[in-house]
Amino acid sequence: MFTAGAPVVVLSINRRGTVEEAVRPGVYRVRVGAMSITVKEDGLRTATERKAPGRAAQSVDETPIVTDAKAARALASIDLHGLSIDEARNRVAGHISRAILAGLERVEIIHGIGTGRLKAAVTADLRRLPSVRRVAPHPTNPGVLIVYL
Repeated sequence: MFTAGAPVVVLSINRRGTVEEAVRPGVYRVRVGAMSITVKEDGLRTATERKAPGRAAQSVDETPIVTDAKAARALASIDLHGLSIDEARNRVAGHISRAILAGLERVEIIHGIGTGRLKAAVTADLRRLPSVRRVAPHPTNPGVLIVYL
């Protein structure tokens, strides 16, 4: 059971956050950086907890929110050339999380031109994310998607 203001780690994205409120029993709204997400109790642990006996240690990404322009530009795009579909999907999910935490409003995903399977898989994943407002093709480059957060 968590209370409002409690520091927690959201296990699915491996980030620290703060409980905002209990939405219903066993479900909480958690503020992580600039985003607010709803998480079941089993997807959270207290931020000060150490690993439980018999479980692998959970490493928490302590990357600070991006405040300088150079670091923000580095998050503004991701190149998926040479990756398998599964690798690309995992990288995009992590990249989108970091971009949201950095406060970016737009990210370019460079998928290239090929069979179209990579573009289709990544687009489908992005459209399922509540933090993604819109996914659109780049106006001049068919090998790039623009993701509006």
